[in-house]
Amino acid sequence: MVSSRAEDGPVVLGMSCSHDASACLLRGGQVVAAIQLERLTRVKRDGRPYLNTRLAADYCLDAAGLTPDDVDLFAFNTQNLVPSQVGLNFPFADEGFDLFDPVGERSVFVSHHLAHAFATFFSSPFDRSAVWVVDGSGGSVIGADDLLLRGPELAAYVNTPMPVPRPPYHVESAYVFDRSGYRLVDRAMAASFHPMCGSSSLGETYAAVSQYVFGDWQEGGKLMGLAPYGDPARFGGSLLTRDDDGVSRFGSAWKQDLRRANRRGGPMEYRDLAARVQADLEVALTERAARVLERTGESDLAYAGGVALNSVANQRMVRESGVRRFYAMPASHDAGVSVGVAAAAHYLLTGETKRGSVPHDFLGRPYRPEEVDAALRECGGFLDVARYAQRQVVERLAAGQVVGWFEGGSEFGPRALGHRSIMAAPFERETWEHLNRSIKYREEFRPYAPIVPVEVADRFFDMGPDPESPYMLRVVPVRPEWRDRLGAVTHVDGSARVQTVDRVRNPRWHALLTAFGERTGVPVLVNTSMNVRGEPIVETPAQAVDVLLATQMDALVIEDRVVAPVPPPSGADALEDCLPARAPGVELSAAVGEDGPAYRLTSRPRSGPGVELTSSTFLLLAHADGATPLRDLLKTHCPEAGQRAEALRVVRGLLADRLLLARGRSLADAPQ
Repeated sequence: MVSSRAEDGPVVLGMSCSHDASACLLRGGQVVAAIQLERLTRVKRDGRPYLNTRLAADYCLDAAGLTPDDVDLFAFNTQNLVPSQVGLNFPFADEGFDLFDPVGERSVFVSHHLAHAFATFFSSPFDRSAVWVVDGSGGSVIGADDLLLRGPELAAYVNTPMPVPRPPYHVESAYVFDRSGYRLVDRAMAASFHPMCGSSSLGETYAAVSQYVFGDWQEGGKLMGLAPYGDPARFGGSLLTRDDDGVSRFGSAWKQDLRRANRRGGPMEYRDLAARVQADLEVALTERAARVLERTGESDLAYAGGVALNSVANQRMVRESGVRRFYAMPASHDAGVSVGVAAAAHYLLTGETKRGSVPHDFLGRPYRPEEVDAALRECGGFLDVARYAQRQVVERLAAGQVVGWFEGGSEFGPRALGHRSIMAAPFERETWEHLNRSIKYREEFRPYAPIVPVEVADRFFDMGPDPESPYMLRVVPVRPEWRDRLGAVTHVDGSARVQTVDRVRNPRWHALLTAFGERTGVPVLVNTSMNVRGEPIVETPAQAVDVLLATQMDALVIEDRVVAPVPPPSGADALEDCLPARAPGVELSAAVGEDGPAYRLTSRPRSGPGVELTSSTFLLLAHADGATPLRDLLKTHCPEAGQRAEALRVVRGLLADRLLLARGRSLADAPQ
């Protein structure tokens, strides 16, 4: 089939079927749109190991103004597809999946590590480089190094007899890519992928320790953030051994000291274990990176796979591996695979591994002004709305306020880089604590990242041989003379995960940072993702407004507007005249226990038991719909003096904590 948009080049739609599922649409070898499934379903790390939904794909098609009939090839990867084990409980696709036939003529299957490799080279600024993939497991391949199969070829492949023993898992792969092709140079295998306890590869070990400490094998970012609090020597000697080729790898004997079940104490109890595993991972990765460069004969390195999100190890490789230019794809985890399978399918059609590069990570679709207006109208009366003025935002930040920022298309990777961000002044450790306690609702030990103009970054941070860090994928030392001044972004070991910005890729942020520097003498801000604990980064304007109203964030820049919550009413009459409503994420529950009925208000993003309520206050809050005055709610549900006094006390507290919102009757009646 020939695309109906042939003048623009072939149209390819790629899908990653794994945890962190995603879709990406290429037209003429350029990314039109890409999105992680979690941003649409609001389920963190959403995904299945088969084609189960077309939601992310439809998002990309809609962004491009295309339909499935316009697509030349559909490309996909399921991580562990092996012959003789497809069907029954390991399907190609869900029964209701109707976007394309995975074994049809327009389908392409790409094996996992090859997809990662295509993704990072396609996105990189290089015309030729070594490409290195490191993850926990890249699945297995039979009868070939990698797979790049049309649908009918895939149908034949899955009926190939399974060899005995089962082939090992790909855990590291080194390639050389140029614009016209690629070749596999080296590969490391592992006998298993068992993230509960395995240590047969670097990625598996890090995942297993994350599972042990946090109860989730995908919390490697938290383990990296915990490590600086610990001392590797206090845990013990290195966990690495040398294989017959002299390559460092994790042994297994050390796990016998941890053979009792984790009693789920606080993460800080395991800080020395985190420090030990992190230190050893850095040693092993740096040695391996040097080996990849030697074996490929290349000096530039494009890097991907879940392990590539370890920003501390990345910086050590930049400094010590001998690499000339280093690139880690911002979506190095399995979400990036959709870019890789699309790029591989484009290669099948054109013979090109890339057309240009991907100069930024803002691959989501922009939202129209009318969509922003609709989100603000939905919360009419709860928000003060003004036109964006840079000077006023700078003054808010200089005064210590926390401000959200929503602009253009969302980031594709797991880190907010300025389009779905929360920002604050970088000066005080109390800001770090306030963000964790009252806005992000996350663990106290987790640090925050600085964002800084690239041309002045080295003044504040020791950037080493590479002055750029546009994707927040390097952790570097904060210069000693600035550590006290930059208390909100300096980790306990004196480091920071820096993001640099320039005038081309992020002009509004560059201008804001420059203006903040003129105001305070320091052109640095805190930058963290706009989400709360346990939820994905926001995608839509309405979700951004919800984060504003559900947290202690002070204001939100949303395209060309600045919005802030209406302050709670101050006087008694104003309070009773207001129209209250529960904040986003606030829930009411009633249960019957041994002591009788119990009523409680809780907030999904916030941990803790919530607020105990009397039955009358519970009923009042259940009917707080933003349209009924508090005075009327009190008359109906709290007619007695004691009930009324208790309800007013609770309402005042909930308003102060932003668990309850209130607008004045005049604002509610005003035209929107």
